[in-house]
Amino acid sequence: MANSRIIHTPPEDERGLETDNSECCVAEMAEVEIFEAVEEAIEEAEEGIEELPEEAQEELKEEIVEAREAIQELSTTQNKFQEFLKSVGNCVVEVTKFTLKNVAIGAILWGVNVALNKLLPHPDQKESKTRMRNVIKALQDVINTEAAINKKALEWMEAHKDDTINLDGFDVPLEAILTKYIKPLVEATEKAETIAESLQEKIDGKIQFKCPTADDMRQFMDVTDVFVKAFTDLIAFIMKHEDQVVALQSFPVKEADVIDLAAKLNVAKNLPLW
Repeated sequence: MANSRIIHTPPEDERGLETDNSECCVAEMAEVEIFEAVEEAIEEAEEGIEELPEEAQEELKEEIVEAREAIQELSTTQNKFQEFLKSVGNCVVEVTKFTLKNVAIGAILWGVNVALNKLLPHPDQKESKTRMRNVIKALQDVINTEAAINKKALEWMEAHKDDTINLDGFDVPLEAILTKYIKPLVEATEKAETIAESLQEKIDGKIQFKCPTADDMRQFMDVTDVFVKAFTDLIAFIMKHEDQVVALQSFPVKEADVIDLAAKLNVAKNLPLW
């Protein structure tokens, strides 16, 4: 397994600023290493393409183009959320880390996708490859949608992190409310990290990707279910109190966003696994 772990970086404060920055750097290095390994997997797939039958060559060429586009998008997302991680407060750290873990899984899955001809080389494994590719692409849609939701939420949370709201006559820090609903993501983040680590190993100092099992995919879908429930509960709270708390009215993630994510997750769940 890869030795570099994506570190759970605590919020910065005066007492731990140096340590926090160091952990941020370790996290970023681990993720950069994953993206570099994916690019190497793509290059290796290109090098072996001439050995394949003509039909398989065309299919793999299309997969490589699609993978490169997806990895570029994931890399851009990863960079944005790394910047969030360097500046956010308590209420948004877990959302940021959760997204970074999922982005890493997305990158790994694309690395697996382009390496399938090497991982599953036999002609009778074509059906398995097709199933894997279909699930990987469906999960990519889930990850992208999740990241878009998180970006909107994080920008709003950061802007309102020092706000206080009045509930039933009591002044309550808005951050405390947000933290309550986002807390389930802590455990989900750890599970996502475990999944990411299970899909890679180091051989001679180089990251190699492994075929995910059906159980790996189900676990990742379960992790996303936690995210859907956390935001469903948060939005339900906001909808209940937005008339009396004006600040909540501007929360940019709406019920329709979470319903859309849940629908995309269900598409992935309904695909045949291997």
